[in-house]
Amino acid sequence: MADVGGKRSELLSDWRLLLFGTLASLASAPGQTLVISLFNADIRAAFNLSHGDFGNAYMFATLASAAVILWSGKLIDRYDLRVVFGVTTLGLCLACLVAGSSTGWLTLLLALFLLRHFGQGLMHHIAVTSVNRYYQTVRGKASAIVNQGFTLAEATLPITISALIVAIGWRNSWYVLGLIAACIVLPLLLALIADHRRRHGRYLDQITILETDVAAENRPIAQRQWTRAEMLRDPRFYGVLPVVLAPSFLNTGLMFHHQHIVTSKGWALETWYLLLMAYAVSSITFSMLAGIAVDRNGSRALMPLFTLPMVMGGLSLMGGNNDAWIVGVLVCFGAASGMTSAVTAPFWAEVYGVQYLGAIKAVATAVMIFASAMSPAIYGAMFDAGITIPAIGLLNVAVVLFASGCAWLALRKP
Repeated sequence: MADVGGKRSELLSDWRLLLFGTLASLASAPGQTLVISLFNADIRAAFNLSHGDFGNAYMFATLASAAVILWSGKLIDRYDLRVVFGVTTLGLCLACLVAGSSTGWLTLLLALFLLRHFGQGLMHHIAVTSVNRYYQTVRGKASAIVNQGFTLAEATLPITISALIVAIGWRNSWYVLGLIAACIVLPLLLALIADHRRRHGRYLDQITILETDVAAENRPIAQRQWTRAEMLRDPRFYGVLPVVLAPSFLNTGLMFHHQHIVTSKGWALETWYLLLMAYAVSSITFSMLAGIAVDRNGSRALMPLFTLPMVMGGLSLMGGNNDAWIVGVLVCFGAASGMTSAVTAPFWAEVYGVQYLGAIKAVATAVMIFASAMSPAIYGAMFDAGITIPAIGLLNVAVVLFASGCAWLALRKP
């Protein structure tokens, strides 16, 4: 009981950081597929694009984001968290401005790149990396709580932004999102981490004390602190890559093309948006359960398992045209989405240490962005070629089973 109380005390001891991470996760929404997909039909109509055309534009912009974040993602290891966050938020504001004022292919590509890089990429990277660096024994719970920011976005933004687009148009809606980032997100979150210098100082003191004790006692360090280059030579990294990529690929494909999927299945789009609450509830529930399990048993044990609910989600896509099947899709995909951050974010710190976590996590973020880049283009090409939704569901099942098998093989030995 004392251990439980101690972990609870650690979790709440730095509630400002925890709230910062949660709100930063929420603030990443403008760059996430969840929000961009709501503008899908309007953008395609404005620029006369097919599903495949827009998917390709999305892919190129996101691939560029994945490449750049290999550099920008490690800045959190070198510079003050407040500086990195401030620059990222201003970049997100600029992204929303460019998205609302885009007039052609080049400005559309630039807008998508900025949204994906500063929103989906850096903002979420900052949220997850910061809590996993400064928390020690409760990384699973901390990651699960931070993930609730994005879950809140999933539950509230589709209906809210859809109504906003109807009321003021899609371009003005982007301006509103940028204004919120500049006037609310930036000052509020900077206030939450105003004392970050002391937090980081304590972290550096702990590292110094540990290294001094290790040297004095002539014993091996408690946890090896891997560099990014060392991690890239570790076979385990490549074994878990498929299971890290799968949720990003499959969830992005589902959400980016949800309007086409829903109408093709004969489902009501309004019902889909209303039932996104089931997605959010499932995500919250399984995220917290996964966080508790990670803190008790470690993240390695859950890495091959957390994507398995998407097998049932794929089977639900293969089901009938009754709206009831929407529940199966959203609950199962929500469960996997919720567990993703709670399991994978602590994994990098647990296996490779925290000293170079920004650089290491940047690689993981880059490969997830890569998967999310390829997904809309691949799905769009399949839709343009006449591939059916049940076939897409079967693809989901195959990808998840393959990815889980690779992770199990890579981690079956300590």
